[in-house]
Amino acid sequence: IPFLLSLTIISLTVFAQSTPCRNVEGRYSITALSGWTVRVSGSESFVYAPEDGNMDSWSEKLDFSTADGEDIALEDAFDFYTNTDFPEAYGKFKLVAKGDEKINGLEAKWATFTFSATGQASNATSAGDSTISATLQAIFYVIKKDNSLYLVNGVTEKSLFPKFDLPFRTIIRTFRAE
Repeated sequence: IPFLLSLTIISLTVFAQSTPCRNVEGRYSITALSGWTVRVSGSESFVYAPEDGNMDSWSEKLDFSTADGEDIALEDAFDFYTNTDFPEAYGKFKLVAKGDEKINGLEAKWATFTFSATGQASNATSAGDSTISATLQAIFYVIKKDNSLYLVNGVTEKSLFPKFDLPFRTIIRTFRAE
């Protein structure tokens, strides 16, 4: 029983949600998990995971953005990103899984994929070389409402993806288009 009790407490702590954040320009709202930070810039919103300390080389985050979706079907938009855009943009792109779901009544398509990247460590200082290379794993959603496409990207190191997959999806599933 102590094990089950501690597991229940951990689950409640990890998935406690904060107040919804409205992106006025993007015409949508999202709710981050407790401890996560939301930053809004124009029609984009960025949801950052709590830092893991000095060993956290990459900043795990979700990016929400909008795009013109007039005269494009959800399936066609999704296929463009997963079959053309991402393979051209990301080194060693590999599609891992894909699927469909409804998010607050809206049709959505999602994919997870891996890729290689080189970047600046999030914990870099001005001294020394802070360039790092890693295999990353991402989750990508396309949601369509009327003539708007809502794009969501979540990225983390591949080895950490199992830890962030469910929290990413929990936040994504709070998405509401106006």
